[in-house]
This record gives sequence, C-alpha cells and structure tokens, in this order.
Amino acid sequence: MKKLLLLVGLSFYVFNNAFAKCDTNPNIAYDNPEDLKEVEPSSLKISFYDEKLDEANASGYKAYSKNGGNFGIGAIEIEEFVFDIVKDEKIELCGFLSYGRLFETTSYGFVGARLNSLTKSEKYFEMCPPLEYEKKLPYYNHICNVYEGDGKVYNLSKKNKGAKGNASNSVVYSTAEFKHKNGSELSCVAFSTAFESNYPGYYKIIMGGHFCTSDLDYLTKDKIKSIATSIGIYGVADPPIGQRLSFHK
Repeated sequence: MKKLLLLVGLSFYVFNNAFAKCDTNPNIAYDNPEDLKEVEPSSLKISFYDEKLDEANASGYKAYSKNGGNFGIGAIEIEEFVFDIVKDEKIELCGFLSYGRLFETTSYGFVGARLNSLTKSEKYFEMCPPLEYEKKLPYYNHICNVYEGDGKVYNLSKKNKGAKGNASNSVVYSTAEFKHKNGSELSCVAFSTAFESNYPGYYKIIMGGHFCTSDLDYLTKDKIKSIATSIGIYGVADPPIGQRLSFHK
C-alpha cells in the first residue's frame, strides 16, 4: 500500500514557509541541516526566468538525503536557488526556487492538493520565528530571509490562481506585498508546480518559490504567466529557449 505524503522540509526561503505554517516541531527533508551545501549556481538543474534575475546575485545550494530526514522515506534530492539585488541597504529583488525529488517512488509521493493549499498567500507569506534547524542553513542571515518582526505583509490575494507551465504542468500562484523594516517595499508572487505523477494526485517532483521586486507595478498577469512557463528542470522538463538564465544558456 502506498504511503503518500507531502515533504514539508524544503525551506522556501523568504517568509519562512517551509511548506507549513508556523510550526515548532517540523519534519525536515535533510538528514542534517548542514547537508545543504553551497554550489555553483550553473551546476543546478532547476531554473526559472525573468530578465531581472540575470542582473541579480545568484547562489545555489544542494543536498542529497539518504534517509529523507526524519521522514525515513529514502533518498531525496534537494536543490535551491537564491537571487537578490540590494542597493544602499534597500532590497530591489528577492527570488527563490526550490526543488525536491523522491527516488523511492513505489512507496511515497508528494501530495499535489496539499502543495496547492500551502501556496495560498496567507500560508506562504506568513512570517514566523526561526526554527532551530533553519538557523543552521547556509543562507540564514541573508537579507531576503525574513522572520517574524522583520516587516509586514499586506494585500494578500484571496485565492490561488493558475497558469500553464512549459511541460503540461499546472503552476499555482498567489500574490502579496511586503514592507521590510528597513523601508524596502516589494511586490511578490509565490508559485508551485509538480512533475512526474506516480499516482493520481501525487508526484515524484515538486518545485516552488517566489519572485519579489521593488517595482510595485511589475508583476502583471502576463509577467506572472511568463515566469510560470519558464519554470523547469534540465533533463526532466527543460526550460524553454529564450527563458533561460544566462549561466544556463
């Protein structure tokens, strides 16, 4: 009988929404938080695109968990992208993309409905106190990694919307605006998608992240759809030509 679950240990970076609302006892995907290592961004398979990202600082992180953290579900591969533009201590851009891939696919799967639920703005953008394992992650002190008390979220979208990906995948998204305590104001979109269904409603691969910019009029419906179509994984669902990061072209 299949054991079907949602991996809740992927750190979706800004807004500390590790696939769960504020939680003091999380399940995490890493065997150890220190397993997440910084790597060359160009070495990652995952990608999403907007021209502003080619102007941003980019960092890449990767982990391979043999035991699936405290889930005990076998091997999981994790990749994460972090993007930022900060000028005169003000944030102009924060971007993040995360990927989780299960290998013990006969026994486990990511729950698509749960993924969609946790992309809703009131959950994704909830700001929480840092958990102990998060303090051990390599980007814990990054300016884009905000926690309870670091700012205020407002103008939350009331429900998820959808867009089409580049590989017949559905991309779910929500929006919000954020004012950092340093005075930075950002318009944000959060998104998630999944690939390789191994059972109706369950998947071997999940991806999610967000894009935030200080240009409060930038994230039009067409712009969000463009970002959605750019989300991909080389070797699984290659990003479209013309929507690839400069170090991946």
